[in-house]
Amino acid sequence: MMIQLRRFTNRRGATGGSGMYGMMYAQIAGQEKVNELVDFPTSGLDMRDYVLSLKDEPQPILYDLYAVSNHYGSLNGGHYTAFCKNAPTDKWYHFNDSSVSPVPPE
Repeated sequence: MMIQLRRFTNRRGATGGSGMYGMMYAQIAGQEKVNELVDFPTSGLDMRDYVLSLKDEPQPILYDLYAVSNHYGSLNGGHYTAFCKNAPTDKWYHFNDSSVSPVPPE
């Protein structure tokens, strides 16, 4: 399962003038990055609390986290990094362009 969080929200009053380029600018300029911390367990997320059709399941529906994609910057530019778990070794790594470094699961 993949969960994608909405990390941009619309600002009020963003206009870019008329025409196609004005509309594109307004779309980009009207977006604001959501900087709230996302706290997510690395293992054992029980999905029963988040899926209506699973609410009454007697057994937990568990998912483990194995990767996170991070975006730094604005809607019209930025940088991506990732945290990924190596399943056979159970170790986590931070990927940033050409560098890879081990990190604690937290």
